[in-house]
Amino acid sequence: MRVLLITSHYMGVLYMEELLRAGDEIVGVVAWPDDGGWFVPPECDVRTQAFRHYLPLYEPDPKDLNGAFLPVVERLAPEMIISGYYPKIFGRRLLSIPPKGCVNIHPTGLPKFRGLSPYFTHMLFGDSVNRITLHWLDPGVDTGDIIDQGETDIRPNDTGFTCGQRLTEVGRDVFRRNWPLIKAGTAPRRKQDPAQASHFNFDWSMAEIDWTKPATQIWNLVRALTRPLRGAWTWLGGHKLRVWKVRVVEPSRELVVSGVVPGQVIAIIGKGIWVQAGEGQVQMVDASFDDEPTRAIWDQLPMIRGVPRLILG
Repeated sequence: MRVLLITSHYMGVLYMEELLRAGDEIVGVVAWPDDGGWFVPPECDVRTQAFRHYLPLYEPDPKDLNGAFLPVVERLAPEMIISGYYPKIFGRRLLSIPPKGCVNIHPTGLPKFRGLSPYFTHMLFGDSVNRITLHWLDPGVDTGDIIDQGETDIRPNDTGFTCGQRLTEVGRDVFRRNWPLIKAGTAPRRKQDPAQASHFNFDWSMAEIDWTKPATQIWNLVRALTRPLRGAWTWLGGHKLRVWKVRVVEPSRELVVSGVVPGQVIAIIGKGIWVQAGEGQVQMVDASFDDEPTRAIWDQLPMIRGVPRLILG
């Protein structure tokens, strides 16, 4: 089958591997023109892998996908468009080009978290399971009929990146078992339940830590965005501080301090700074300043200890 891929990152690499293994013809790969601030190792970069497989690569301005780029898609004449991890809604004209339709991988358990939801969305919201959905595309925002779904546990030591990579591989497995059915025109079509639907659009302004949130929510935010991603952040003494790792303080070990407010540093114990949250406390165990990224926060402890009633944020 003649397939046009509109995709990015690791999902696109796995798509390519599966389609080439199945003997399909990839008439082109449409990739996001930059990484958008996300960490993409070379082996997970769809552009690098397209070059290695001698595939035609296109990087249109995303705002042109439903406009100036359409004649290119028409000339390529794909029988089907496959998309995944490409943060752009397809217009009706684009959807109408392939005679066999368009399918997409969405890294949440639809109909929950429709929209520009990254592969760590379930972690951000405190779920114990990370989910992914293969579905048909229609003109709505992730509203098309579901073909199949997969999931992976969110482990206590997971980060957004580790769990997201694993989820993407689950998505590859879901695509692999359904691709023959899609080509044959016999793939499932399960309607989404609007009553169960929710929407979430992530942007990096959400990376700022809100210390009024419960400690578990702060923990999930920090681990979801930690290295190799850009990290959650807060302010400390007028300097932007990237927070790479925190632990939730067990209730039995919480320090009782009168007059404490969320974001207040209440103790410095070894290589750990205890901070009050809206509910509970967290122990900050890895952080660095933006203006001195190679200098750990622990090198600044004399300065921190010298500031009375230090409040983050």
